[in-house]
Amino acid sequence: MTAHAMPQQHDAEFTQALMHQLMLQTAGAPGADFRVLVFYATAVPLGQTVRVVGKSIAEELKLSEPTVSKSIRRLAGEGWLELVYRQGPINFYRIGPRVMQAASAADGDEDVDDDLATVHHLSFGQQDATE
Repeated sequence: MTAHAMPQQHDAEFTQALMHQLMLQTAGAPGADFRVLVFYATAVPLGQTVRVVGKSIAEELKLSEPTVSKSIRRLAGEGWLELVYRQGPINFYRIGPRVMQAASAADGDEDVDDDLATVHHLSFGQQDATE
């Protein structure tokens, strides 16, 4: 794939709930995979291309270059990362569809939690008002 892919726009943001979803859904993966995935999910807004080479990622995460390369290949193969374009021998990725699915699931979880918290606070407020 040498052609540039069209930019992908997403309304999702990296949240605590998304971090939790990513942790749960990658629980069986090697530890480096999770660290590399979180790097891609937090380096730029979700959906944008991360223009950082593997060597720099390895240095920032205190991992070896081969370990980062293997993690990137596994993550891309499983849909966690998506190849956007190549520049010579260098591949550039953005988060893949599985992260966006996790973001959707996390957004759904947050909505449920917010509604429950509101109802919980209302019931306490009503008890305080009657005493």
